Amino acid sequence: MASPAGPVLDYCCSDWVARSQQTFALYHAGARLWRREDLVDIEQQLEHATTAETFTLRRVDGSHIKIKNPMLGVENPIWQPLVRFREYWSLVRSRPKDLPPGIYGCSYLLEWVNMSIQAYRGPHPDCEAWFHSYRETWQASATCRSVKTQISHILSSSSEKTVSKVVCFGLGDFTFRPPDWWYIQNRRGPEHEQETELDCVVGSIVHHAIAVTLREAVAAATHTEVKLVTQDPKYTAKSKSIIRAAAPEFEFVGQRGAGGFAELDDDCIVFAPFVAAPINQIIADLARPAVIITCECDEVVIMTEKQVPCGNPESPRSRDMWKEYTVQDFPLVKEEEDTLKSSLWQLKVYTRKAV
Repeated sequence: MASPAGPVLDYCCSDWVARSQQTFALYHAGARLWRREDLVDIEQQLEHATTAETFTLRRVDGSHIKIKNPMLGVENPIWQPLVRFREYWSLVRSRPKDLPPGIYGCSYLLEWVNMSIQAYRGPHPDCEAWFHSYRETWQASATCRSVKTQISHILSSSSEKTVSKVVCFGLGDFTFRPPDWWYIQNRRGPEHEQETELDCVVGSIVHHAIAVTLREAVAAATHTEVKLVTQDPKYTAKSKSIIRAAAPEFEFVGQRGAGGFAELDDDCIVFAPFVAAPINQIIADLARPAVIITCECDEVVIMTEKQVPCGNPESPRSRDMWKEYTVQDFPLVKEEEDTLKSSLWQLKVYTRKAV
């Protein structure tokens, strides 16, 4: 029997359904979510954050969109643009609630961050003394010596591994004052459980010291000049000044959080201790570094009730990438775990397998 005539509804035929399906198909056909040239381009565009009328973003399908610049012509802007990444699951699974449909296929967006409270508070008065003190603590530690030994062994065990630079992401800013809520919450706890202001930044200080050690270890093993580059959009002018004075070998890249990823290649060591960006997925699209030091990867993708992935989830491509690597623990000496105070026990060292 023929169906009665009636209207055809486009129920569930939404822009999100169409775009997420398209992105899924492109990805599994080999399309990359991120390209070096796009990351460099958006970083360069944001150098003109008060003079550009619009910014151009590239979607995964190769098309482009333009978005307006809310700070056009503003002389003293309190809003600063940063690049925010939308990883695989955000593109194919987790429908965004506050984005227009035209942005559904974009793997990176702009986020405007209000910097007024940071400008008001200024840097912590003790940040420079803390930096030098804990840098010395790291240099005198057995863990520091263990890191040098581990890197030397990795590089000497394979003639295929050549390393010309150490690329760092998310080392952290160590000059900030904790937010007001931290002081309130901290005072509510038992006195023996209360943290100090130093506890909030010591991890960042140790991370920078580790980065220098990695560079020294590579230079000693290869007898060549080794670059040391770092990207963290949270860096302040004060933190950069302190780092440059203590370790001039540091080169700052990617002020807005994107351009530094263009430094990734097969001849680098990546040090990314605790990064807000989907670092594993980005690396999988751009390179196969000789060594990657980061948090332990987990193939399990945990979704919240709102279907948003928790933490730094793996994608099909990054999951496959890890098959090309062996893994070992970061060589933290157990007795120094409390002294170094930087959650180093969470880190793993991934070494690319020989072909």
